[in-house]
Amino acid sequence: MPKVSICIPTYNNLESLKRCLSSILIQTFQDYEIVITDDSNNDQINMYLQTLSNSKIRYYKNTTQLGSPENWNQAIRMSVANLVKIMHHDDWFTHEKSLQIFYDLMHDSKFSLAFVASRNYHLDNKSVISINMPGMDVVSQIEYNPLLLIKGNYIGAPSATIFRKSDILFDSKLIWLVDIDFYISLLLRNGKLNYSTNDAITIGISNSQITTHVINDEKINIFEFFYLLNKYSIIRVFNSEFHENVQKLILRFNLKFITDITKHYQYELPKDIRLYFGWNYKIKYVLHKFRYRLSSFLSIKNPRL
Repeated sequence: MPKVSICIPTYNNLESLKRCLSSILIQTFQDYEIVITDDSNNDQINMYLQTLSNSKIRYYKNTTQLGSPENWNQAIRMSVANLVKIMHHDDWFTHEKSLQIFYDLMHDSKFSLAFVASRNYHLDNKSVISINMPGMDVVSQIEYNPLLLIKGNYIGAPSATIFRKSDILFDSKLIWLVDIDFYISLLLRNGKLNYSTNDAITIGISNSQITTHVINDEKINIFEFFYLLNKYSIIRVFNSEFHENVQKLILRFNLKFITDITKHYQYELPKDIRLYFGWNYKIKYVLHKFRYRLSSFLSIKNPRL
C-alpha cells in the first residue's frame, strides 16, 4: 500500500493537468499513488493518461458530472493510503522535494492536518501574486481554536495541505468556504495541526476559476458565512471574534435590512444579528462605512498598513 494518495479531481483543463503531473513525477519521494477523478465533458484526459502508461496512476471517469467539491470527495473515496494529498489540477509542486516535506509533516500520528507555505501564481500574468506564510503564533491560535479560520483562511488552498484519511469529507453545500469548513471539521475532532514555512506548493490562479466567479457573489457569501456560524453553533457574533466579519459583510454588500440576509439564508441566525438592523442601524452603518472606506484608502496609500 502506498504511503500517500495524491488525489487530483479534474475538469477539462488538460494542459493544467499535464503541468501538475509533471511536478509530481519528478518528486524525490516516490511512495505514492495518483488518483484522478475526471468530471470532464470530453475524453481528452483519459486519452492522454493512456499514453503515459504509469502504474502509479489510477483513473476514474465519473458517470455523471459531480461538480465541485463532490468530485474532490470522489477522489478521496477512491484513495487507499492513510495520508491524502489533494492536488487541484491548476496547482503544482514548487520543487522536487515538495512531497517529502508534506510527508515529513505527518510523521507523528497525532497530526490530522498539516500545511505548507504556498505561493499564489497568476496564470494569465505569469507572476507571483502573494505568498501565504502565516506566523507560528497564528498557527498555534488556530490549533487551539479552529473556528478562527472563519475569520480568514490562514491555511490556504486544499493543495497546500495533507491530511489523515477519515470519514470527514468536503461539505457539498459549500463552494467559497468549503476548504476552511473542512479544516475546521478535521481540527475539531483531533486538534493537532502541523506547519512548514517551506514554499512547497504553487497555487495557479486565473480569471476562469470558480473562485473568481464567487468571491463577489452576494448570495454565496451571505449563505455560506451564516451557514458556517450555524453549523458550529455560534449563536452570538457581536463583541465576539466574528464581529468584524459581520460588519465587513454588511458593508461590502450594502445590507440595510435583515431581509437582505434572510432572502439568501433562511435558517437560524445568530441571536443578536437582528439587533444590528434596529432603530439605530443607520447611524452605525454610516460610521462603519466611513471607517471601512478610510481604512481602505490608507491601505492603498501605504500598502504596509
